Amino acid sequence: MKKQILVLCAVLTCIAFTTDVQKRMVRENGYDIECYISTKKLNNYSTDKTYYWFKSGGVHQSLANAGGDVLHNSYLKYYRSNQLAEQGTFDYGLKTGVWKYWDENGQLLLLEHWQNGYKQGKCITYSTDGDMALAGTYRHNVKVGRWINYKTKDTTYHTKDTIYTEKPKFMLLSVLRKKDSTEKAEIKFNRIAKRKFDSIERFKLKQERIIKKRNDSIERAKNKQERLIKKRLDSIEKARGNKKSFIRHLFKKKE
Repeated sequence: MKKQILVLCAVLTCIAFTTDVQKRMVRENGYDIECYISTKKLNNYSTDKTYYWFKSGGVHQSLANAGGDVLHNSYLKYYRSNQLAEQGTFDYGLKTGVWKYWDENGQLLLLEHWQNGYKQGKCITYSTDGDMALAGTYRHNVKVGRWINYKTKDTTYHTKDTIYTEKPKFMLLSVLRKKDSTEKAEIKFNRIAKRKFDSIERFKLKQERIIKKRNDSIERAKNKQERLIKKRLDSIEKARGNKKSFIRHLFKKKE
């Protein structure tokens, strides 16, 4: 009975996991979309985030709310020619990870990074020729830092509320502080690396001394053994010589 209950629980768990995320195929506005939805109901929505959801055979988007099952996991959007137009990932209705967009000829037009529903990180726009057109960084959907327009050869610097055509002093100071901090970290790392290297060298020298001492000890023992053997052989040879001398002396007496 207990075994049957465990099997039933396992089956119900499998069913729960398989039905929570479901695949959907959508055809709308000249595109074919392959996506996944989650039937899990969201209790809280962020007021500044756009949610993507599925209902009545179509994909929709709305701010701070979802009127259907939210998109979840991989998202692929194709032109009718079967050429990939858009690729990315959703996390319960919110864009996340790397998103890419192509034209009908397969040329990459846009690459952007998302995190939990916000544009976050590098963003690069390409021309139809494949050349880089615009590049910069987003933080919480806002342009920050340096942005380069490769077409006009212009560079702008963005803060939360202001756009500068030249790098402002506080950014330069920030870069200098960062550089100084990096240099300090590099010096510290080099010191630690040197200490480790010196420690390894000391250990290596110690091992070499131990090995040399052991080899010297073995050599001394070997030499001592050779001397003992030589002494013993000399003693045997001397005894043989004395014996021969005694025999000769004995024969001389008999004569």
